[in-house]
Parts: sequence; C-alpha cells; structure tokens
Amino acid sequence: MKFPIGIQTFEEIIEGGYVYVDKTDLVYKLVDEGKYYFLSRPRRFGKSLLTTTLESYFLGKKDLFKGLAIDSLETEWIEYPVFHLDFTGNSYTSEEEVKSVINKFLAKKEKIYGRDENETSLSLRFQGVIERAAEKTGRKVVILVDEYDKALTDAIGNEPLQDSIRTILQGLYSVFKNSDQYIKFTFLTGVTRYGKLGIFSAANNLNDISKDDKYSSICGISERELHKYFDEEVESFANKKGVSKDEIYERLKKKYDGYHFSEDAEDIYNPFSLLNSLSKQKLDNYWFATGTPTYLAKILKKQSYDLTTFNKEIVSTAEGMASFGNGEENIIAALYQSGYLTIKSYEDEIYKLGFPNEEVADGFVRYLAIEFAGKSMNEWDTDIYTLKQHIRNDDVDSFMTQMQLIISEVPFESDKVKLIESNFRNLLYLMIRATGYNVTVERPVLSGRIDLFFETNNCIYIIECKRDESAEIALAQIDEKRYAEKVSSHDKKIVKIGANFSTKERNLTGWKVGNS
Repeated sequence: MKFPIGIQTFEEIIEGGYVYVDKTDLVYKLVDEGKYYFLSRPRRFGKSLLTTTLESYFLGKKDLFKGLAIDSLETEWIEYPVFHLDFTGNSYTSEEEVKSVINKFLAKKEKIYGRDENETSLSLRFQGVIERAAEKTGRKVVILVDEYDKALTDAIGNEPLQDSIRTILQGLYSVFKNSDQYIKFTFLTGVTRYGKLGIFSAANNLNDISKDDKYSSICGISERELHKYFDEEVESFANKKGVSKDEIYERLKKKYDGYHFSEDAEDIYNPFSLLNSLSKQKLDNYWFATGTPTYLAKILKKQSYDLTTFNKEIVSTAEGMASFGNGEENIIAALYQSGYLTIKSYEDEIYKLGFPNEEVADGFVRYLAIEFAGKSMNEWDTDIYTLKQHIRNDDVDSFMTQMQLIISEVPFESDKVKLIESNFRNLLYLMIRATGYNVTVERPVLSGRIDLFFETNNCIYIIECKRDESAEIALAQIDEKRYAEKVSSHDKKIVKIGANFSTKERNLTGWKVGNS
C-alpha cells in the first residue's frame, strides 16, 4: 500500500495510486446543501486535501472520482472557474508578505480573465476578476481559501501587525458579499476561528461546520475507516510485533484516536500520525515531531496558567471554545482548536474537554516542559532521563537534587511573585509527568489537599511545597494533616517530602524527607 504521507493534493493521490480514504459523499453533501462554509481543524488533519478535492470536483475532473462515492451521486460534472487561495507554506512577519501572496494569486487569475486598471486595491481587483471570470465562462465562481488564519496566527504577540493583516483580510473577504451573484460556492479552512477580529462578519456570515455532527468525520480517519482501508496493514504490523491484530488496534486507538469535533461525533484518529505509524510500523509521536505553535507556550507562560488542570477534564461552553480574538484572551479555545484538547462529553450546554490521546498528552507535556525550562530538546531529554532513573530507584535526595538543578537553569521571565510561583508549580508537575509517572496535583483528602502525589513500584510520594518559608514547615504540615494516613498502602512505603521554594533565588532552597 502506498501511503500519501505529506501529499495534500487529491489529484496527485489518485493518479499516484496512493490510498485515499473516501470522503466524497460528504463533499457532495456539502456542495448540495449550502454555499458559504468555514471548517476549523488542527494542523495536518487533511484540510488541504479536502480543499483540493473540492477543487478537482468543481473543475469537473470526473475521471479522478471513478469508483468513489460521489461517482454515483453526481450526474452533471460541470467545470467552474475555481479560485484557490493558499496561505500555507509561508511565514508572515509583515503585511507586505500577506499582500504578496494575495497579489500573486490575483495576478494569475487576471492573466486569464483580464484586469481593469481602475482596480487599484486588492479587494477591488478580487471583485473585478470574479465578475469577469463569471461573465467570460458563463458560470459562477468557486472560491477556496486554505489556512485563511495562517498570517494572523504568525502575528500573535504583535498587535499592530495583526491589526494590519486583519484589515487586509477583511477587505478581501468582504468581496464575498459584494459579488454574491457571481459566486457558486465558497469554502475557507483554518485552525482557529478569529471571531473577534471581524473576519467572519466580512465574509458573508460563513456557515461554520467545525462542530457539525454531519461533517465531524470530513477530515481525519474514523474507526470504521481504519478497519475498512487498513486492516491488512494492521495485520502486518501485528505480525512484525508478534502480537494479535486486536492488540495493535488497541495500541493505535490509545495513541492516535479520541478526537471529537462535535457533541455526538464518532471517534476520529489523527490521520498524519496514523498513516505514519502504519507505514513505518512503529508507534511514535509523529504529529508533535512536525512542530508545535510557539504561541501556545508564550500564552501559557504569560497568563501564569495552571498546567496541572490538564490532568483532569476542563469545563467550557460553546462560546468559550469558539474563538479567541487576538490569540491571548482564551487559551482554552486556542488549545481546543489547535487539537491539544478535544470534547470528552457534553451535557446541559457544558463541554468537558481533555487530551484526545496518549500522543497529545505525552507530547504536550514534553513540549511545554522544554519551553518552560528554556532548553533544547536534547538537553531536556538528558535531564529527564537522569531524573527518571533517580525516581525509579527511589533515590529521594538524588531526584530532588536533580529537580533543583533543572530549576536553577530556568529563565523565569518575570519579577511578579504570582507568575514565578505559578511557573515553579508548573515545572514540578511537568518534570515528574515527563518521566512517565502519573502525578496528581492538589490531591484531595479529608484533611486537605496534597500538593504533589505520585507512585512508583515501591513507594508513594507525598510532597508539600512552601514558598519563602522552610522545608521543615512543609513537612510538618504533612504530619499535622495526617496525609500519609489517608493514602496508606499495605505494600508500598510512604515517602513524605517537605520542600521550600524561594521567589528571590527562584529555586528549591531545601527539602526534608520523612518516612511512614
């Protein structure tokens, strides 16, 4: 089987004999039921493939769809003038770069359909060439915009630049309203819905199908599709590993499944990771290896967000998940739309969100730890490997010393006590979580909450942290509140650790150990 890894063009996949998971029934439904659409999905989830599928369909390339679902649905196969504006593949650090991409796109179409010299702005040129294309061909125009938000996201943290880009895009997309009589179909994709930037009001109130049950599987791979298209490859994977096929299906599910894009959606696998895993017959964090948006870590550090909340389900509303304006107002929306959180359940108009799968949970923690520690990946991996060995050996002084060493090298980027304390707490959580142990923060017991709690094969660890006090006071609190009695175990030793963090020195300044 040929896997279309990195190939995002429908025509190339079909003509190249690569496996194609048939979504054309949904493509037909999309076109049949509406005119203006927006779809948000995480990066590398098949948005570009869907866009080029629509492009081939509207270009009337019937032969490419032979044997697919749409082959028995469509009877006319009319060729329309297609305007495909693609913002992928560029890094936008100035408004000139945005204008350059749009200008190149318009110039290509103007070469075919002509240009009026009185059309001096990008929006006027866009409107003019749409009208001329419709008049010249006798058919309405199809507009496809891939990753409409790329330039806006690249400008996060630079509000003047983002405002300039927003103005450019608003002017461009306002053409949809002005040229409605000449437009057959419009489809925009992106990772993020920048609702507060006014893009969507300018774009003729696009129908957002990002959380529509009917289209929940239009990108990605469902459980049914995995079994239908890849059963032989799963069997081959199982034979290589010397386990049953059911075991491989279970491992793939834990690692890459779990995305829910609407209230009643079926489980969706990350297609990029799944295809890579089946092709290489290896379970790995493929999605994370392609890079994570740096703005996420910047927002989390700037807002002193408590990362330990990701250890449990996060509550949100539809409005809270919909948009986040300039990228700094709603970290939950940013994480949900970027694919780091997904819908776990829905009841009484309240969504519970969490990590979709093991790849995201493990990769997200590792990525954030590297960002918070300000280290390279290799440096962090070396530090965590050492920490893991000490914890595995239950060598308390060594693993506390190792944590102290790691924290001492962290460039805390603020003088605010609250932010320093929050990032210290986040680091403790990230360090232990990155070693593979399931650490619980503020574990509730009858007498209070344990700051940090985790278990190894032989021990249960209770860690109480104080700020600008002493390790002795922290350890005394564990005894006074009898935390150890609340988590007693017949076969494991209880290890109590009192630790103190100095905001002045920005590090652990001491710890004291007690056993039960």
